[in-house]
Amino acid sequence: MPCVNYCCSLIGLPKLSDANNAGTKHASRCTLILTEGDSAKALAVAGLAIVGRDNFGVFPLRGKLLNVREAKHDQIMKNEEIQNIKKILGLQHNKEYTSVSSLRYGKLMIMTDQVNEFYQFCGFWS
Repeated sequence: MPCVNYCCSLIGLPKLSDANNAGTKHASRCTLILTEGDSAKALAVAGLAIVGRDNFGVFPLRGKLLNVREAKHDQIMKNEEIQNIKKILGLQHNKEYTSVSSLRYGKLMIMTDQVNEFYQFCGFWS
């Protein structure tokens, strides 16, 4: 059953294809797929026709993600893409997490078009 209530759907992120179970009691089963742009999102969404939309959401990133290892705190806080990812996942600033039970997604998948692009994301998770 699709997510239709305000507790689990996000407003203001038109490019987000949200998982039906995101933000529900089944959110820990959900995977957010980050793609490099709209064309990669189209490929990911086409794959969802096979696996279903209940536990998979897709969000296209615009350009290269900010390398947070080398960025200042205010740069990170002002970066729209990072703030969007935090909003989609349900992350709160300065909150310490010990599990994914309170998040909108339990897993994160990053689709890149080249192997060396992966290193751009390494700093984000450090």
